[in-house]
Amino acid sequence: MNDTAQTAPAPKPQIERFGDKLSYICNFAAAIGLIAITIVNGINVSARYFFDFAFPWAEELMQFIMIAMIFAGCVTITWRQLHIRIDLLLESFSPKLRRIVNGAVALVSIAAILYIDQASFSIVEKLYQFEQASLALEIPLWIPQIFVAGGLLMMAVLIFVRTALSFLRSPSADQGHI
Repeated sequence: MNDTAQTAPAPKPQIERFGDKLSYICNFAAAIGLIAITIVNGINVSARYFFDFAFPWAEELMQFIMIAMIFAGCVTITWRQLHIRIDLLLESFSPKLRRIVNGAVALVSIAAILYIDQASFSIVEKLYQFEQASLALEIPLWIPQIFVAGGLLMMAVLIFVRTALSFLRSPSADQGHI
């Protein structure tokens, strides 16, 4: 028997595996959106230059896809903790103080995001009630706006989950990021 055998790392909690899968799906959706925008733009430019015809709905469609891509990407960035951080001061703190500060920052972030999200859901509700549609595609405008509200809500939930997981882990397992 080998005394230097390594033990397998502990399996990730189910909620963390769910976050990883959600992050992957959102990242994949953003990539598909980028491909779709490239195709629509390529077709529209080709039609304009070769046939002197442009699709009037192309710009609007690309803008709506871009909105969905941005907020899908935000979900991925939030879960994977790839957002911009300036943590020079934070790194000088003790691990215990770092966890407290990270928790406070997470709570402030969640509060700010939920405040903005409440306004975003209010806009979705008004657009739905007024049955306002886009000019070129004539789709209800609440549909692209729901990506903003839904993306913000998922970001707040994921920050909460990451923070909770950080506090449930042992302090030595915490890397200083939430």
